[in-house]
Amino acid sequence: MHKRSEKRLQLRRIRNILFANCFYDKRVCEAVSRLSRSDVLGLLAESVDVGLVPDVVKGEVLADSRGEGSFQRVGGRG
Repeated sequence: MHKRSEKRLQLRRIRNILFANCFYDKRVCEAVSRLSRSDVLGLLAESVDVGLVPDVVKGEVLADSRGEGSFQRVGGRG
């Protein structure tokens, strides 16, 4: 993968928007989305491939301490 791939830069921008606007629940160690897919598309300054924006809904767990969030890897390494 090239470091400056346009697709990877767009994915990083989308992820940064989601995590910058999420609620961090310190009691259960979760990052909960406050945005939906349409909200993310509205916040993007430049045009991006619509297929890169994930189907997130408000209240969805993005990351948690158990590894079961929608933005965490599924399965082990190998």
